[in-house]
Amino acid sequence: MAVAQTFVNNVAEGCFVTSLDLYFSAKDSTQPINVALLETYRDRPGSKILPFSVVTKAAADVNTSTDGNTATTFTFDSPVFLKGGQTYAIGLTANSTDYNLYVSELGQTVIGTTRRVSEQPAVGSLFKSQNVGGQQESPLQDIKFSLKKANFTTYTTGTVTFNNSTLTAETLGNNPIETNATAGSGTAFGGNPAIIKINHPDHGMNDDKPDKVTIAGLTDATDYNGILGSAINGTHDIGNVTLDSYTITISGDTATSTGSVGGTSVTATKNVAFEVLQPQIGFMHPEDATMTHKITTTSKQSIHGSETSYTAQTEKEITPNDNYYFTTQQQVASGINETTHFSGNKTMTYKIEMSSANQNVSPVIDTARTNLIAVSNRLDEPTNSNTTGFVDETESTGGSANAKYITKEILLDNPATALDVRISANNYPTSDIKLLYKIRHVDDSRPFDEIPYIYFNTTGLADDAITYSESRSQTPYSPEYNTSYNEQKFTADGLGEFTSFAIKIVMTGSNPAYPPRITDLRAIALAT
Repeated sequence: MAVAQTFVNNVAEGCFVTSLDLYFSAKDSTQPINVALLETYRDRPGSKILPFSVVTKAAADVNTSTDGNTATTFTFDSPVFLKGGQTYAIGLTANSTDYNLYVSELGQTVIGTTRRVSEQPAVGSLFKSQNVGGQQESPLQDIKFSLKKANFTTYTTGTVTFNNSTLTAETLGNNPIETNATAGSGTAFGGNPAIIKINHPDHGMNDDKPDKVTIAGLTDATDYNGILGSAINGTHDIGNVTLDSYTITISGDTATSTGSVGGTSVTATKNVAFEVLQPQIGFMHPEDATMTHKITTTSKQSIHGSETSYTAQTEKEITPNDNYYFTTQQQVASGINETTHFSGNKTMTYKIEMSSANQNVSPVIDTARTNLIAVSNRLDEPTNSNTTGFVDETESTGGSANAKYITKEILLDNPATALDVRISANNYPTSDIKLLYKIRHVDDSRPFDEIPYIYFNTTGLADDAITYSESRSQTPYSPEYNTSYNEQKFTADGLGEFTSFAIKIVMTGSNPAYPPRITDLRAIALAT
């Protein structure tokens, strides 16, 4: 059985329907019946089903009558929006021919009366078939039905509040735990009690409170370079933090070997740090309705900053499906850190306030399409005093700073003795752009990768005083407000003859919400 009844929604601004009443004279003893609202194509039932409109009734729940006055109500999972003036269809399917519906047929007598049907009571047509795709129109008949719409309370604000879900632990890379059997005690990496390093990319935590991490996945009774898995599994305070690692202290155990251990099953909790947020919210906003999106976030101390973590920020109005730029780093904390540092409260709250001036329409949120994209700039400011295992950028390879750009080796047709490099940069007092170079002298036979870098002007800073970009005082801040790029010059001369060179750009900063940006790089090798 498959039938469909078309109808026109005559509510000009559209409306939300909540349920459908149908009237049956007979039914199957066991087979269910399915109802859906369909879009139409050229006023005929189409194949596209309106969201939330599918309802299935068990045979036992279908009411029948002999006079057509007993309804069977099909209630939609969520109110279904119908556009004003649009033609839709009610589609019914069942794996049975025993379901019979009451219909109005032009020229026939109304049940229980002597009055004949002189006009069609519904705007639309009835379509019948043995499958939904091949319906034949019955122009003289219409199904008896009642479609009920919602009436919303006008000029009243309703609020829906979302909180961050508990972050799941993530699986770390192969052998993410480093032990050191030779380092001394105290804050060094190694010692007794054992201080071990956990390699955990983008963990989003810091040691100012300090943050806590819960590690799992190690075999309790297994010896990991002298430390039992049971001693590593569990919750620990972290220290010696970098963007991709931290240390934990294991009391009572001492590393007997140096190396990387743990295997492939180690998991660890994490925080999510961000400075840019894009709410991705599926919603419908009718003309006569209003929606206001607001967010409350939680502060975070950036990796080498001085901010205070775990302070609830002032509620901010935010535009959905667009970027919001914060002026300091924020965070969504792991469950253990929310419990420890935030009284068990959630570290992010997203609130949507909705109201309508029209009883027929309301804003709608699709909770299945509600999420946030959080973006963080990998910006730090490592020094020998704040970073364990610090590597200076002058080393031939490596370097502790995370934000950098390195050119390939540039070969010269003729030897040069000086460098002139220009960049167009957008940066702020909380960040630095430093340039380094390496050159291969005509008598240098070392592999290029083994040649160390040298800072321009001994510090890496530009020849002249830096002109900083304009203030980001706008709320909310957007990079589009700040398009000032200033040329910076870096020169080095009297270098002796060289036949190739490379440039390294290192970007550092204490506030990743203010990352330096570069649009242009020009380098000239000169013979002077």
